[in-house]
Amino acid sequence: MDIQNHYYGHSAVLAAYAGLPRPRHVSGLLQHGWTAVSPVAAHFADFPNVGVPGRSGTPSRRLLVWSHHCRGWSPADESRPTTPVGAPVLYLERLLQAQGWSRSGSLGPVFVPFHGTRLVRVTGAHAELARQVAKVDGPSTVCLHHEDMTDPEITSAWADAGHRLVTAGRRDDPRFLLRIMHLAGNASRLSSNRLSTAVLYAAALGTPAAVWGDPLTFGAQSSSAVEELRATWPEFHTADPDDGSRPATGAAEADAAATALARRELGADHLLEPEALREVLGWNGRANPVPALQYYAGSPLAKVAMVLGLTKRSTASTQAMSAGSSNPLLWLRNPLAALPRPLPEGLPTPVRTQEALRAL
Repeated sequence: MDIQNHYYGHSAVLAAYAGLPRPRHVSGLLQHGWTAVSPVAAHFADFPNVGVPGRSGTPSRRLLVWSHHCRGWSPADESRPTTPVGAPVLYLERLLQAQGWSRSGSLGPVFVPFHGTRLVRVTGAHAELARQVAKVDGPSTVCLHHEDMTDPEITSAWADAGHRLVTAGRRDDPRFLLRIMHLAGNASRLSSNRLSTAVLYAAALGTPAAVWGDPLTFGAQSSSAVEELRATWPEFHTADPDDGSRPATGAAEADAAATALARRELGADHLLEPEALREVLGWNGRANPVPALQYYAGSPLAKVAMVLGLTKRSTASTQAMSAGSSNPLLWLRNPLAALPRPLPEGLPTPVRTQEALRAL
């Protein structure tokens, strides 16, 4: 019912797994990234009435989260019920493994710098971080956010340090997750300067993953937020950020622990079979016109009401969404960003990571 359901190729992957040629409108809201706090607060704040049980006691539209086994939040603390379905990347893993795919380290080291948004930029010494990555891992494949890829200062900082620059594409590109899978699944190690979705993906796939280096500055976010990430998920943070390495003794055990944790955070034990997935997404039978109407009319109006202050977020949602800035007028910088677009195309059948290579 909202464009976030189709971010990063998630709906395209779910459609392929469910046996459909292309995505449909989702009857509810789908979590679109790993978050250190509740996705109800961080991702669903603009829709406070979605997921609220009706007269029957069951919500007509569900809040679809990745996992109920996260360290950063508990479904028991939420005022609205959530349904765990597992992260789309794990469904993509199933699709690829069915074709004989397995991870490799053929790409060498991959680094994914922490990025901002079109509303709030990340600032800091990119050039210094790029040189540190080159010192620790050597020339690496560096995956930049597509908006950072248009910033000459950022691209020059990384290219001048000898790195190969790639991007997974825009967030509305249905092949986005395929490209991330190619990077995360074929890196010898994937690193980032902030704990983020890409780090969780790599660890979940069995790729050594680590967080180290200058975390850079994100809007008005304080340094305590970074320290909280380190304290809550120490498995992903290196003991010695100067060289980015972990001690050789116990490295395999540390990687295995990180993989187990990442798979819990991404909801590996919540994955559904195709029929059950179609049911929870509202994709069984004929296309339902109600989610389509909500997508093209209801969702944009709900967001406008939130920006104008006609609808209020909860305190938890306000805190979760104000890391960059608490000023809702920032959304007016990109007034067309939240407008619905035609649904994305489906993925090619059979799904192969080779499709991702064309854009890297």
